[in-house]
Amino acid sequence: MHHHLRTIAADRDDIDVRIVDVPPPSFWRKVAGVAVPGLSSLDADLRAARYQLAQSAWVARQLPGWLAGNGSGPVDVVHFYTHNAALLARRALRGTPYVVTLDSTNAQSNLLHPARRPTRFTPLNTRTTHRFERGVYSRARTVVANSRWTADSLVDDYGLDPARIELLPMGVPVPSLPPRTSPAGLPRILFVGRTLARKGGYDLLSVHRRWLADRCELVMVTTDPVPPARNVTVVDDARPGDGTVDRLLASADVFVLPSRIDQWPNAVMEAMSAGVPPVVSDVGGMPEMVRHGEAGVVLADGAPETLRDAILGLLDDPARRQALGAAARRRVETDLDVRRTAGRLLDVVRDAAGVPRRS
Repeated sequence: MHHHLRTIAADRDDIDVRIVDVPPPSFWRKVAGVAVPGLSSLDADLRAARYQLAQSAWVARQLPGWLAGNGSGPVDVVHFYTHNAALLARRALRGTPYVVTLDSTNAQSNLLHPARRPTRFTPLNTRTTHRFERGVYSRARTVVANSRWTADSLVDDYGLDPARIELLPMGVPVPSLPPRTSPAGLPRILFVGRTLARKGGYDLLSVHRRWLADRCELVMVTTDPVPPARNVTVVDDARPGDGTVDRLLASADVFVLPSRIDQWPNAVMEAMSAGVPPVVSDVGGMPEMVRHGEAGVVLADGAPETLRDAILGLLDDPARRQALGAAARRRVETDLDVRRTAGRLLDVVRDAAGVPRRS
């Protein structure tokens, strides 16, 4: 998102954007989030809350210098992405207006974490940071929610006034449609994801092995280990921006992400922008992104047969597959073009400063 904001802001003359990327955690920030033996497997060691607070404490210490401009002049408004960066920033802000953007609240993200499975103790993490998190939302000039799913949590779990929420999805670049390539042989299913267990990669592999190996090729873009299987291709050297995924999308017939953790995944929007119909799970903001039957397929449940039938339904109906792909492309062009979404976010942040538009 920072890359997109930098690109869009460079073309504007009404704002001066200074972006600070929080670096990877130092030794002490890592220590603050270390797992506690015997408790971590139960998610009862408050690891998520400790890490979130440690990261925010580091930001709060740096914030006065950033606000002063470090020699380049003071700032008028701050944008936080996400809320966890601001949990302990109240004193450092000292009345500086700010906007916060998020794709999920902690009440949601603590249940959708790639490194651990939720247990009955997981809500302890949310309760530990709830007061700080609620304070971040209540003092923000505007809270930008990337999905209605997130906006509902802001209202229901944190008591935020709906009038103070701006519903604004993040988008992706919309390049010209690449020429479609049709490799000889079976139709091609594409999966992109790092953590196979939580993003449904192993579920997809199992469904492919049991029912689809003779019907389609499965291409998996991941760095996780993938057991050898018939008509399965693994791409483990793709890097953001290197064009690998774009080339794979140009030859893909269906994009599948049966994830259990995603909030608003770029990979799905990138597939849609390439005109490839997505099949996604009913998790996070993905149902809003895809809109079942309009720009793709949203799985009704996590049963293997449901995933199998969704994929077969598209493989067996090329006309429907093509129509959904075209609709997915229009959906991105209309609502999820990053030039519009990032531009609108910059408008929201600028307006929160309370200064003249041309200042």
